Amino acid sequence: MNRRFNHLTPQYIRDRLFVWCYEVINPEQPWLTSRSIWLLNELIKRDDIGVEFGSGRSTLWLAKRMRHLTSVESDSVWYEKVRSLIHSAGLSSVVDYRKYDNESEYARQATLFTDNSIDFCLIDGVARDQCALTMLSKIKSGGIIVVDNINWYLPNDHTRSPDSKRSRDGAASDIWAAFAKEVSVWRHIWTSNGVFDTCIWFKP
Repeated sequence: MNRRFNHLTPQYIRDRLFVWCYEVINPEQPWLTSRSIWLLNELIKRDDIGVEFGSGRSTLWLAKRMRHLTSVESDSVWYEKVRSLIHSAGLSSVVDYRKYDNESEYARQATLFTDNSIDFCLIDGVARDQCALTMLSKIKSGGIIVVDNINWYLPNDHTRSPDSKRSRDGAASDIWAAFAKEVSVWRHIWTSNGVFDTCIWFKP
């Protein structure tokens, strides 16, 4: 097995250590960049209707801050673990938690929402390109869509996170290219911690 270690620079090791410490100190926060978490804590409103593709720490964190959250998961074991946490936290009435291990059916969930009906969407699971592109029309004007690990999918010449796409590489797929074209006129905030990147787009 060939493994790359050229990203193991002193800077990356410092970045990785900082991320590890932050996650240990803040065990209830989502696995997103710390800056994006701070921003979302300010941006999410109590009456918001949200959707996330890929569940975890973010599920409870979001559900505590909005009126209703639909969460879509693909992994059966992880689904049972998070479902138990949702129940224990008394959030079962807030979260519509769905499991689809078939990727096509998972991605199809994005098509089921009414256009311009969603205040917030987090893309952090499988079929990210399909879910991200489909959800653009579902977001309300003034709403937010967040893509985690965005540096794997869209180019950024300034991030130092490993495995990042650069301008010479282009988007990771034709669907990601279509997504980038759609959001090119949207205001966005691209955040990075040197290990992974999270981007927030605001629908005009």
